[in-house]
Amino acid sequence: MKKICKHPFNSIQIQNTGEVYCCCCYWTDFYSFGNIFEKSFDEIWNGEKAKKFRQQFIDNQFKYCKLNECEPFLAADDFKADLVCEYPKQIEFSYDRRCNVRCIFCRNEKNKEEEEYNRQKEKRIEENFDSIFTPILKKVQTVELNSAGELFASRHCIEVVKKIININPDIKFRIISNGILFTKDMIEKLELKDKMESVTISIHAISEKTYYKLVEHGNFKAVIENVKYIAELKKQGLINNLQLNFVVTSINYQEMKDFALFAKNLGARAFFINYHRQIDSDTLEKDLDISLPSHKNYNKLVKILNNPIFKEDSCQVNDYLLKLKPNKNILQKLFKK
Repeated sequence: MKKICKHPFNSIQIQNTGEVYCCCCYWTDFYSFGNIFEKSFDEIWNGEKAKKFRQQFIDNQFKYCKLNECEPFLAADDFKADLVCEYPKQIEFSYDRRCNVRCIFCRNEKNKEEEEYNRQKEKRIEENFDSIFTPILKKVQTVELNSAGELFASRHCIEVVKKIININPDIKFRIISNGILFTKDMIEKLELKDKMESVTISIHAISEKTYYKLVEHGNFKAVIENVKYIAELKKQGLINNLQLNFVVTSINYQEMKDFALFAKNLGARAFFINYHRQIDSDTLEKDLDISLPSHKNYNKLVKILNNPIFKEDSCQVNDYLLKLKPNKNILQKLFKK
């Protein structure tokens, strides 16, 4: 029986504009099922746009998906894929963009008009949160927070966690964080200890020196301390999955192997993804993107990726990086020299 990505059939993501997606909007070509401020959730979830999107998955097509960056979330063989679906099992809130750090490969919001625009969009969600999401939250099994910004740097998101637990005490969370404020005290304060299904922490380095080149306003020591505590919770069986993210750039690629070993020793999974975001400086972008075949260190990255550790279960490398092949033109130039 063919495998199928289950996200279009049981998952939604809400952006600050109110647009409803089945997963990351960047990976699905911004294909929206509808806007939560324009239609009811029931109308959106089983509307014509949602059915159209699901149909191409049923037909084993991925017209809107960037498969070189996203690995389909495969369902079990007995998964029933219908055009009309019951309430989603998972809801992802991806609308609060507030963050306590700035990673150099992430979005750049120095424009005050853009910041104000996003803040107004977030405020609209916040003001309508109870009326829009309470009925949905009573029925979902898991909530993912926060792929847009930093969960623990947002007073609103922290209050949302409290509200969700009050609405649905059996809820489980999938948490995405940079790890700095994700402390033992915070976990206990929010009573999250037995409510975390999975945790994803973005670190991108294994040395303090490299970390600070990538993460402005970061705190490497705090991140490592908090990750080790969360890893202990996983060993106790309180967390099913712990993932450590690593965006591969020309600055940190030489630490990939050590990062993989670090994650493995903690009982976590290391996830490696290529740098692909647009930023202000074209020169800086090209220098950061070591996955470009024209990059001077491209072949060094390909050699590193051939290490057996990246094929172990404790590692996941996105398809884009897996498909990289040596650049013979660079090799020939080096040979001539």
